[in-house]
Amino acid sequence: MASLVPKYVFGLQGSVRDNIHFIDETSVVYPAGHNTVLYHIEQRTQKFIPGTADTDGISAIALSPNRKVVAVAERASSPIGSPSSAAVAFAGGAVSSGGELGGGPGTASRASMLSDMSKVSGMGVASETRVPSITIYDINTLKRRKVLSGPDVGSNEYVSLCFSPDGRAIAAQAGAPDWNLVLWIWEKSKLSCSARTTNQLGGTVFQVQFNPSDSSMISVVGSGFVKMFKATDFSLKQVPNSLIKRDPQTYPCHAWLVDGGERGEKERCIVATDTGEMLLVEGGETRAVIGSVAGEEAGIVEAIVRYSRGFICGRESGMIEMYEKVDTDREKEGPYKRVRSFSIENNSVKVCSLAISPSEETIVCTLENNQLFVLSLATSDITKADGTTMELLAQAFHSDAITGLDVCIRKPLVVTCSTDKSVRIWNYLDKTCELLRFFNEEAHSVAMHPSGFHLVVGFSDKLRLINILMEDLRVYKEFGIKACKECVFSHGGQYFAAAHSNTIQIFNTYTCENVGNLRGHNGKVRSVFWTVDDTGLVTAGMDGAVYEWTLKECKRETENVIKGCGYSCVHGSYDSNSVFAVGSDKKLKEIDDSQVVKQYNATVVLTQIALPSYGRLLFAGTEVGTVRAYRYPLTGEFQEVQSCCSAVSRIRLSYDDNLLFVAGEDGCLFMFDVRDKEKGIVSSIAKREKEAITYAEEVLVTKSDLEEKKVRTTELEQQVNELTMQNEYQLRLKDLNLNERIKDITDKFTHELDQAKSRYETLLQTKTEQEMEYEEKIKQEREKYAQQMASMEGSYQQKIMAEVERYQALMQEKEQLNQKWDEQNALLVETHEQVIQELTEEYESKLGEEHTALEKVEQDKEDAVREHEETTRQLEEDADQEIEELKERYEAKLAQEREVGLRLKGENGIMKKKFNALQKDIEDQKEEIKQLFEQKKELYQTIASLEKDISGLKKEIKERDETIGDKEKRIHDLKKKNQELEKFKFVLDYKIKELKKQIEPREQEIAEMKEQIKDMDKELERYHKANANLELTITELKLKLDGQQREVARIKRAHADAASQIVTFEHDLYETAQLIQDPRALKEAVKTMYHKYVSRAPKHKVIDDDILQEYNRQREYLERTVDGLKRKLDKDMDVHRTLNTRIIQENVSLIKEINQLRREMKQLKQSAQRAKDLQEFGGPVTSPKGRSRVSAPSRHREPLSPSEAIIGMASQLQSKADNAAPLSPSSMTSSSRIHLEEAMDTQLAAMQAAISEAELAIKESDGQKLEIQTLKAELAKKEQLIAEMRGAKDDRINETVLRRPKSREMLPLMDGFPSVSGRPQGSPPTILSPTAEADVPPDDQNATVATQDAGSVERPEGSPSMILSPTADADVPPDDQNATLTPDTGNVQESQAAALPETQLASGAVEPGKEVTSAGRTIAAIADTTGIEMEKQASVE
Repeated sequence: MASLVPKYVFGLQGSVRDNIHFIDETSVVYPAGHNTVLYHIEQRTQKFIPGTADTDGISAIALSPNRKVVAVAERASSPIGSPSSAAVAFAGGAVSSGGELGGGPGTASRASMLSDMSKVSGMGVASETRVPSITIYDINTLKRRKVLSGPDVGSNEYVSLCFSPDGRAIAAQAGAPDWNLVLWIWEKSKLSCSARTTNQLGGTVFQVQFNPSDSSMISVVGSGFVKMFKATDFSLKQVPNSLIKRDPQTYPCHAWLVDGGERGEKERCIVATDTGEMLLVEGGETRAVIGSVAGEEAGIVEAIVRYSRGFICGRESGMIEMYEKVDTDREKEGPYKRVRSFSIENNSVKVCSLAISPSEETIVCTLENNQLFVLSLATSDITKADGTTMELLAQAFHSDAITGLDVCIRKPLVVTCSTDKSVRIWNYLDKTCELLRFFNEEAHSVAMHPSGFHLVVGFSDKLRLINILMEDLRVYKEFGIKACKECVFSHGGQYFAAAHSNTIQIFNTYTCENVGNLRGHNGKVRSVFWTVDDTGLVTAGMDGAVYEWTLKECKRETENVIKGCGYSCVHGSYDSNSVFAVGSDKKLKEIDDSQVVKQYNATVVLTQIALPSYGRLLFAGTEVGTVRAYRYPLTGEFQEVQSCCSAVSRIRLSYDDNLLFVAGEDGCLFMFDVRDKEKGIVSSIAKREKEAITYAEEVLVTKSDLEEKKVRTTELEQQVNELTMQNEYQLRLKDLNLNERIKDITDKFTHELDQAKSRYETLLQTKTEQEMEYEEKIKQEREKYAQQMASMEGSYQQKIMAEVERYQALMQEKEQLNQKWDEQNALLVETHEQVIQELTEEYESKLGEEHTALEKVEQDKEDAVREHEETTRQLEEDADQEIEELKERYEAKLAQEREVGLRLKGENGIMKKKFNALQKDIEDQKEEIKQLFEQKKELYQTIASLEKDISGLKKEIKERDETIGDKEKRIHDLKKKNQELEKFKFVLDYKIKELKKQIEPREQEIAEMKEQIKDMDKELERYHKANANLELTITELKLKLDGQQREVARIKRAHADAASQIVTFEHDLYETAQLIQDPRALKEAVKTMYHKYVSRAPKHKVIDDDILQEYNRQREYLERTVDGLKRKLDKDMDVHRTLNTRIIQENVSLIKEINQLRREMKQLKQSAQRAKDLQEFGGPVTSPKGRSRVSAPSRHREPLSPSEAIIGMASQLQSKADNAAPLSPSSMTSSSRIHLEEAMDTQLAAMQAAISEAELAIKESDGQKLEIQTLKAELAKKEQLIAEMRGAKDDRINETVLRRPKSREMLPLMDGFPSVSGRPQGSPPTILSPTAEADVPPDDQNATVATQDAGSVERPEGSPSMILSPTADADVPPDDQNATLTPDTGNVQESQAAALPETQLASGAVEPGKEVTSAGRTIAAIADTTGIEMEKQASVE
């Protein structure tokens, strides 16, 4: 059987006093529910000490001074009646006197008197009445060490516990009505002593404390008193104190302070009052009054804890104050001074308990609203001003009862709601509270959508549908349902059910429509359960009724009503039709087919139940806070685990059934691990674990929030940048200031050091002088001291002699007094013996009287014995007579039975023969059964596989039925609207006729205006074309202008060079002319001038006109080609757009046809069912409208569409039914019925096949959509490529253009075109050639044109060379400008459309021969760019 192991708890029991303690620096212990929790602060892990069974919750806890054991006090399970205080006091006295007197006669007499008192009061020491107990646990092992549960303490609980400083004893303060203080020696489980602590008015006792410096001193504070007790071996003696004389006040708490360094402060005690003041009590006297700085607003001090420098107190307003001891010279201002205060933000609630870590670096406090807060003193600056806030230790808990609980499927989330007006979402993997929001109304129930994005919460005023955003819970829709106690989402999440008093309302989650209302309960509905397939619900209410409902018809299927039982929870089984319910009758019931199949008495009220999907356990919560795990199928066996300290309000299981969540009315949420102890694990569980879904991480975020976040992040980034710059600037300024200060300080200290050195020298000199003076004074004082010593010795010798004489006189007086006391002692002994003798005589006389009374009792006993013997004798005689009569009667019966036995023996012989024959038959049957079992196994396997298929098909059928139902509802609504619209139609038709008469002249005007617009559009197109041509001419002119400007600059530079050269030449010529008289020198000078100025022969540059004309023709031809391609691209875009719209229209028509087919199929099903019913009763088959249908004669037709095929099948089926003779129930055999049903099934199967074909057609249309999208992407790429080629820069211009040849054969290479080096002489030039790839078929070589990467043209033999046609001038019409590339025959031909997609050719949108391949378009663009470059180069030259 599986077990429940506590894993984590979200909650705290704030009603327990001193409910938190530090175990070490990182671990604390506190109570939660009926468990004690050990929480690790850094690792955020928990360990549990479960509570004791048959107890009623934790009332107090205490930690030993060595922090190794913890004491937990628990209430008795039921209130007990306490005896009088005298009896309790006497019981304690009996123990103490027994220990003191041993086994003397006093012990026996007191024990007899105690037994008599127990008889009178009805309660003794050995009574079986349950009493409160104290359990001691080891912190390290978490094992139980001792249980302290002894005599009655006059109450059912302990309100406060405290360990002694040595850790050996525990002081336990019991509660009302007697308020007894009990001292336990826990290691020996011994009750040492007890005393009544309350005052005469029976005031409440709040706290008990040990004096840390004195283990025998115990203090108690309460309403109207402060008492201190001194513990001896067997009693508690009250110690007087000054607070008794004060006016009666309430003292809520106190604490002992310890300071071993100063004398007289070892017994200081701080006592808080109800006025907000604190009294410092020292040695039983009130030394000082410490008032609150904050005044009355801070409230009463509710908790005090000591530490090494003073004490810390927590007030009613949530304020925590630190007080430290002041110096002795400032004690006039007060012994303790407030140095710091801490506030708990948004929690102005009473502080219940305080704890400080062993190193005094961390403070932890608990509040009345079940919250835990922590403050680190190591990181906080004590010198700062007040107002430091404390932080949560783990997360915020519920402060009141949890009323709703639900678990998410897709995320590791748990949602809870409470009467504290909050809704919280917990992450059970991270153990954190993810979202928290407070509302204005109390929440009574909550449900979470399986996706984890929506909540339904039932508040006191309305039911609200809430969206779960990333950082908020936002209300989306409100419903007018007040105080909804139960709301549940369906398993699929499409619906949710809400209990509205005695009605269950069903809503659609996404449309918020009211789908249906379930009415039938006479009392309030307390529980709702959805079936596994979400087609039905199970409800239970306070009227004792359990109903099962169908969602489709909103009708009740089964019911079970038990009056006088108010059900609190109902749950259905996942593998059967059973329903389990619990209620106020303390029974667990299993209901099947409206009958209670099993029921088990639980002895307590079961509040909630939960059943895992694997169905081996059933979990139930009780009104006492425990959780039970019942074995399933139910046998009554269960295991019980402690969880909450009050009733369990909700139970839920995680989706994988590994975690159990339990919420209680104490505000705690427990999480249990479900562990299986048995070895055999069902295969389905293992499979479920393997196929466990991964949790989703998506969150909902509104657009506005996201934009705000973005804006906020940008603002913060700006602020960070500004702050960094500002901080850097401030740091630079500080560095400068500090450097200046350091310099000043160094100068100052060097100066002071020099002054100090000079002072040192002067002081050293004065020291030597003073030493000499004091040496002389010391000598004089020594002489004087010797004289005084001599005189004092003499005087003291005289005093000693006088004291010796006095001592001798006192010794004589002592001897005389001893003699007197001996005489008096003898007299006292004699009188004592006389008194003892008198007492013995008195008791002997009493003993004689008792003996006489005993003899009388014995005589009475003998008389009673004699009477008893006489009555027994008479009874025996009467019994003998009755026995004789019975004997005769039964003998007659025996004779009859013997006759019957003989007759049965004969019959037995006959039956034996039959038995032998039957035995043989049985053996034969066993063999057949074995064979059948083998067949059965095989059939079970096939059945299992078929059941899976059936379940899948059923789900599909249900989904389709739901969609059909929705469509029918919509059709019905549309029919109503159609009727209304038809009414309006008649009225509007008349108006339309009148308006048409008025519109006709306007339409003529519109037609004329449209013609004008068309003319204007044509004119606009002409203008656009003209503008385009003008733009081209402008670009040409700009290029020419740039070339001319560069040419002018070149000519200017050449002119300047020529001028300078001319000047130098004139100078050289002048120098040469001076040598006219010397022929030889003149000759040499002329030679040097020639070599200097004539380096090479001059060349003449001549530009050929043919080349310029050829360039212009090529450029114009390529421009026309680009324009044609643009127009073709626009046509292609229009074709694709029309194709896309046509496909969308086809999809819409197909969807309409499918819906029509579904409606026809439903009508055919109804007509088939009606045909079956009418044929069984012998009636004619009629159509749904009541008219007979006659099938039309069959004729040859074209292939039908799916809808026409279904209609044809339906007509054939109807004709068969009409042509058949009417059958009566007698004439119609079973075989004919079967044949008819089979025929109808085949027809329905054909209809479903037709529907599947229609769905395939829809898928094909979706494929066509994808193809259209790919075509659009290709077109976009082509447009981008054309734009890039048109926008090419002048980087492709040949910068090294030499002299132009006279023929086209000597044209320079253009970028992007192949070379013509391999061309034979006489052949025309080849600028572009078809690709000579091996994988291109011969038929398509003329259609695929591409540039060649190599330097020479390589093409297969027989393939025509391709050139740009020079004849394509302005005579070519615009429609024929698409003819881009042709063979070199000289004629312009249209290229083949081989590279176009098949879809374009098939659609008829593009004519063959009018398309251009992508390679051709690329080449055209390159040629366009190259022509422009050539023209630019020509203009430059």
